[in-house]
Amino acid sequence: MEARTLLLQALQALYHDPSPTTRNAANQWLQDFQQSLEAWQISDSLLHDPSINLEVLYFCAQTLRTKIQRDFDDLPLDSRIHLRDSVLMLLRRFQHGPASVRTQLCLALAGLAMHISAGDWGRGGVVKWLKEELSVSNESVSSFLELLTVLPQEAYSHKTAVKPERRRRFQKELGASTQDAFEALTDLLSRNASVHIVQIIVAFAAWLHLAHGMNVSTLASHPLVAAALSGLTLDTSFDAAVDAVTELIRFTVSGTPGGLAEQMPLVQIIVPHVMALKSRFVGSLKITADESHSGDFEGEEEDHEIMKGIAQLFTEMGESYVEIIANGSVEAMVIVEALVAVTSHPDVTIAEMAFNFWYRLSNAITTREFYKGFESETAVGNEMERRASIFRPIFEHIISLVSHRVKYPQGFESWRKDEIADFKQTRYAVADVLVDAAAVLGGERTLHVLASGLLQGGFMSPEAASWNWQSVEASLYCIRGIAKVVPRDEATIMPQVMMLLPRLPVHPQLMYTAYLTIGAYADWLGVASSSLSLLPSLLELLTGGFSIAGDPAAAAALAFKHVCDACRNSLGSQCINALVTVYTEAMGKGSKFQLEAEDELQVVEGLSMVVSAMPGEKTAQILGALCQPMVTSLQEAVTEFQLSGHLTQRVSSHSYTVNIDRLANIYRYVSHAEPLASCFKGTWPVLENVFLQMGADVRTMERLCRLCKYAVRACGRFLGDVVGAVLEQVQERFQQHRQSCFLYLASEVIKVFSADPSLATYLGNLIFLLFGQVVNVLTNIEAFTSLPDIADDCFLLASRCTRYCPNLLVPSPIFAPLVDCAMTGVTIQHREACSSILTFLQDILNLSDSAKGQQYKDVLDSVLHPRGPNLCRILISALVGAVPESRVEEVIGVLESLVHLYERDVVQWAEKSVRLIPVSVASEEEQKAFLHAITSTATGGDPIALRNSIEDLSDVCRRSKKTVELVQSALRPHELAVGC
Repeated sequence: MEARTLLLQALQALYHDPSPTTRNAANQWLQDFQQSLEAWQISDSLLHDPSINLEVLYFCAQTLRTKIQRDFDDLPLDSRIHLRDSVLMLLRRFQHGPASVRTQLCLALAGLAMHISAGDWGRGGVVKWLKEELSVSNESVSSFLELLTVLPQEAYSHKTAVKPERRRRFQKELGASTQDAFEALTDLLSRNASVHIVQIIVAFAAWLHLAHGMNVSTLASHPLVAAALSGLTLDTSFDAAVDAVTELIRFTVSGTPGGLAEQMPLVQIIVPHVMALKSRFVGSLKITADESHSGDFEGEEEDHEIMKGIAQLFTEMGESYVEIIANGSVEAMVIVEALVAVTSHPDVTIAEMAFNFWYRLSNAITTREFYKGFESETAVGNEMERRASIFRPIFEHIISLVSHRVKYPQGFESWRKDEIADFKQTRYAVADVLVDAAAVLGGERTLHVLASGLLQGGFMSPEAASWNWQSVEASLYCIRGIAKVVPRDEATIMPQVMMLLPRLPVHPQLMYTAYLTIGAYADWLGVASSSLSLLPSLLELLTGGFSIAGDPAAAAALAFKHVCDACRNSLGSQCINALVTVYTEAMGKGSKFQLEAEDELQVVEGLSMVVSAMPGEKTAQILGALCQPMVTSLQEAVTEFQLSGHLTQRVSSHSYTVNIDRLANIYRYVSHAEPLASCFKGTWPVLENVFLQMGADVRTMERLCRLCKYAVRACGRFLGDVVGAVLEQVQERFQQHRQSCFLYLASEVIKVFSADPSLATYLGNLIFLLFGQVVNVLTNIEAFTSLPDIADDCFLLASRCTRYCPNLLVPSPIFAPLVDCAMTGVTIQHREACSSILTFLQDILNLSDSAKGQQYKDVLDSVLHPRGPNLCRILISALVGAVPESRVEEVIGVLESLVHLYERDVVQWAEKSVRLIPVSVASEEEQKAFLHAITSTATGGDPIALRNSIEDLSDVCRRSKKTVELVQSALRPHELAVGC
C-alpha cells in the first residue's frame, strides 16, 4: 500500500479509533513517517489537495515545517527553491485560514529563510522578496504580517538545524532588513490600519529585537511608534501595544554607546504615554474596592487583564530607568507613585509585579557602584544619604502595603495544595521586599515599624473578643523575615518580642512561626546582653514544641539547633545537664515528643555543637551520654538479629539506620578528635556486627559508611588500629555486594590516611583489590549505564589516589586497566559518573605534566601515550555529541591537558579523528579551523582560540539529531579497542 494511503489511515486512527493500542501504533507510525525522505513530497502534495480535511492539513504543514527545520540538508540543491515557491503558493491558498495551518507554513518559510542565503532571495533579501510576493494583495496581508512576525522571532531560535555561522549571518541579514520591515509595516499601516492594526503592532514589537543601532530621533518620530503608543488607548489593541511599548522601553536601555542619555528623545515620547494610564489604573483600584463590597463583578476579568498590562508597563519602565529614578527627581517620583499603586493592588499577582522594582531601587540607593560619578567618599556618602532621605517615606509605605499580605485568611485550612504553595511563595516574596526596604530604612527602623502594632497592642488573651492569632502570626513572620538585617546590638524591640513569645497561646500555626522566629534570631541571642535571662524560657518554649506533632515540632527542632549553635558557649557552661536530659528523652524509646527522624537529627546536631564548645577534658562523659541511646538500640537490634537469624517485625532496617544517622551527626558536628575516637572504638564491635548482618542492605550500608566517613574525618590518626578493621569490612563487603558506598568510604580513608607510612601496604592492596573488581564489571558502556553509582565512586576514589597517593596507584598493575576502564566510560550519560571519569583522566594527565609526577613519568607515559590516539578520538566524540552539551566544558579541560602533555602528537591524533567526520556535517574548512586551533595550542598559542573552535565544531555537529548520529557512527567511540 502506498505511503500516502497509509498516512491517511494512520491519521484517521490517531484521531478517531477508540482503541488506545491502535492510536499508539498510529502515533508511532506517524513519527517514523516524519523522519522519512518521502515525507517531503507526500506532505507537500497533500497540502495542495483541495479535498483534504483539516486534521491531515495540519499534520502535513507541521511535518513540512519540522522537515525544513531539522532535515533540510536531505534536500537536493536544485529542489530547495522549488520548495520555497511551493510553500509560498500554499500560504496564498491558506491566507484566510485555517490559522493553525497558516502558522505552520509561516514557520516553514521562516525556516527556509534561515537556511537559504540572502542572495537567493534577490538583492533585497527575504523581507523585500516577501513584500513583493505577498503585500501587494490585500488578501495576503494577514499571511505577510504573520511572516513578518515569525521571521525575527526565529532569528535566535535553535529549532532550525543550521550551522552556527549561518545562524549568525542570518541574524545580521535580518538586522540589515529592519528598515525594510519597518517600511513595509508603515505602508500597511497607512493602507490597512483599521483592519490589521493589532498584527502590525505585534510584528513591529518582534522587529524591535533587531533594531538596535537605529537612529533614535528617527524612531521617536516613527509612525509605528505612534501606532504602538496610541494602541494603549484602545482595548482591542491594548495587549499588542503593551508588548510593543515594553520592547520600546527595553530598546532605550539596550546598551548604546551614549547610554540612556542618547535615547532621551524616545524616552520622552514613551514616558508621558505610559504615565497617562495611571489615572485609569488608580480609578480601577477604587472600583475594585467598591466592588468588593457591592459584589458587582461584571467585566472584572477583562479589566483585570488590562490592569496587568498597565502594571507590566509601569514595572518595565521602573526597572529600566531605575538609575535615573534613584536620583529622586520630581519627574522620577511620578513613576515611583505609579509603582506604589501597583504594589497596593488587591490582587497579589498584580502587586507582586512591582516587587523586583523595589529591590532594584533599594540596590541603586544603597550600592556604591551606582555612585561612580562622585569624586570622593564624602560626596558618595552625602549623596547616599540624600537619596535615602527622599525614599525612606516611600519604603515605609511599601512595608505597610505588603506586610498584610502574609496574614492567613479565614478558611485557609480548606485550601488545596497549590493554593498553599502560592501563599507560601507570596510570603517569601514579601519577606524579600521587607529586606529591600530595610536596606534603605535600616534594620532597626524596619523592625520598629513591623513590631509597633504587635507591642503597642500588648498581649491579648485568646478569650478576648478582639483576639486574632493571624495578626500576631503575620507580625512575627515579617519580623522573622528581616532577621539578617537587624543589628546584633539591637536592644529595644527584640527583647520585648522574645519576652512575648513564651506568653503566646498554643496555636499550631502561631507556634510554628514563633519557633522559626527564635531560630532566625539565634545569632542575635548569641550576643545580646539579655540572652542569659531570655534563654531559659525560650529553650523551655522550644522543647515544649517537640510535643506538637507536625510542622511545629520540626520548626522547634530546627530553632533548637540554631540556638545551640549561636549560644553554644553559654549553654555548654550553664545548661548542659538540662540539655542532655532533653536529648535523652528525645532519643529514648517511648518518648512523648512528636519529632520525626529528621527533626531528631536537628536536636543531635544542636547538642553536638554545644559539646564542641566545651573544653576537651569535659567532653568524654557527655559524649558517652550522647552516644549511649543509639549504641544501646543498635546492640538490641544486633542481638535480636543474632537470635532470630534475620530481620523481624520488631527489628527492621529502620532500627539500624535511624540510630546510625544520629551517631553520624555526632561525629559530623563534634570537633574533639580524641574523645570521639574513644567513643568510636567503644562502638566499633556493634558497628562491625551491623556490617556483617546488613551488608546486603544498600540503605543501611550507605548510612553506616557515611558514619564511618565522618568518624575518619573527625578523628584522624586517633582512630589507630580500628581503621584497618573498617577497611577490612569495606573490602569484604564490596567483594560480596559491590555497593558504591564502600568505594566512597575508601576514598575518604585515602584522603585522610594516605600519608601514613604504616598503612601504605594495606592501602595499596585495598585499592588494587577494589579497582580490580570494578574493572572486571565495567567492561562496556552498557555496564557503565547500568551501574552509574559504582562508576562515579570508583573514579572519585581513583582521583583521590592520584592526588594523595600516586605512589600507591600509578606503579600498580591495576593502573593501566583502570585507565582503559575510564576511557570506556567517558560517554556515559549519567552526569556525576561522567564528571568523575573526566576528572580522573584530567588528574592523571596533569600529574604526568607536573613536577610531582616526574618520578612516575616513565610509567605514566607507558600507559597514556599508546592510548593517546583512542583517548583523543573519544574526547572529540564526546565534544561533538556523545555526551550532553552540559559536559562539554569538562571534556574541553581533559583535551587541553592532553594537548599540553603530548603537544604535536595530539595534533596528529586529532586530525585522524576529525577527518572521520562527514563533510556533509562539518565542512573541510570547519575541520581545518578546529585542527588549526589544536596546532596553535600545542605550540603555545592562545587556549581561548581552541575553546572557541571546539564550541563551533560542537555546535556544527550537534545542530540536529541526525547530524549527531552521523558523527557518532563515524567516530564509533564505543567500539574502540582501548587496551594495549
